[in-house]
Amino acid sequence: MVIIFVVSSCTKTNPNPQERTQNIVLPANGAAVINANNQFAFDFFRATLTQDTENNNKLISPLSIYLALSMVYNGADNATKDSIANTLQMSGIDIASLNSVCLSLLSQFPQEDNKVQLSIANSIWYKQNSYQPFPSFLNTVQSNYDASVLTLNFDDPSAVNTINNWVAQKTNNKITTIIQSISPDDLMYLINAIYFNGAWKYSFKTSDTYNDIFNLQDGSTQSVPFMKQQLTAKMFGDSSFTMIELPYGGGKSFSMYVLEPTDRKETLSTFASSLNENILSNAISKMDSSTVQLEIPKWEYSYELEDMRPELSMLGMNIAFSGNADFSKIYDPSQVKVYISKAIHKAYIKVNEEGTEAAAATVIVIRPTVSIPMPPPIFKLDHPFVYSIVEKQTGTVLFLGMVNDPNANSN
Repeated sequence: MVIIFVVSSCTKTNPNPQERTQNIVLPANGAAVINANNQFAFDFFRATLTQDTENNNKLISPLSIYLALSMVYNGADNATKDSIANTLQMSGIDIASLNSVCLSLLSQFPQEDNKVQLSIANSIWYKQNSYQPFPSFLNTVQSNYDASVLTLNFDDPSAVNTINNWVAQKTNNKITTIIQSISPDDLMYLINAIYFNGAWKYSFKTSDTYNDIFNLQDGSTQSVPFMKQQLTAKMFGDSSFTMIELPYGGGKSFSMYVLEPTDRKETLSTFASSLNENILSNAISKMDSSTVQLEIPKWEYSYELEDMRPELSMLGMNIAFSGNADFSKIYDPSQVKVYISKAIHKAYIKVNEEGTEAAAATVIVIRPTVSIPMPPPIFKLDHPFVYSIVEKQTGTVLFLGMVNDPNANSN
């Protein structure tokens, strides 16, 4: 349930379809993988809060990141494999179990509630006319992650649009740009995209929406639109926070859980950093139904992590981003050694009277550890120039001069 709370995404449904809910049947070790994903969710979010200390809106899709890293994990070996396993909380879980559970989630989640639209897509793009990845790796991600595997001319300027268009299509155009450029050194892009659109089980009336004051973290206030309704909802409260469940669709499969900290003086980042999978799951298990008048703001925003390597390094994956990375199950190391050069994540959410639409995309970029050297740029001093000699610790300029004619020997 935690996964769905964080990743929520999608499109509008027929207002009155006959309700149909499908039970999720997990393979062996399914509960362990879900627990690992949820632990990763809070660990990564905590790392994000450490890296981004601004009092801004934040949003990640742990499931999107987890699936992208799981694909990469299948290509890692030795210490690199161990570091990714540690990051993914894989203690006691073998890779075959991880793959089978991921495949199960990919196939069953989108069919779980016919009143909620959820799509999850994976793809791998590798460079044409360059080092070729092992077919065994490509077959693994195709069969276990339902990934599209495509070759692409990375030197073609249109390649950037090709990848961005794929992400846009898979996120219902909520994320239209995930990469800005492709480096000549890049060999492979592993991508996950998630899209969710869920109508509230108990929708709000737009006529009841009103503007009121919202108190910001710095003590200032803003006037924002609040949605309002009276409903019977599941709630939980203790000395730390109050939580309410807002179900989507048929109400059995997808919900948003909204947590309000009790201590208004505590920063939201401090409160969020204190949460973990056990706290949330325990609160969910103790919820009771109450009739309340709910008043909640509307919101819509995007959030991007242009480089997730600092956050993932905090979780123990730093070797994967270094020259010591071992992805020898993706590429033949006798031909080329590779590492993760970039990890990008972008998410979007819109919450209004009808429900929630959200999307996320994760991109993992692979490139050679030792790139083919590019010729150095030419810096030719073929016209008059100025120079100075400086003592570096203090910045004191010792000499300052100009050369108009290198051949001149004036006194």
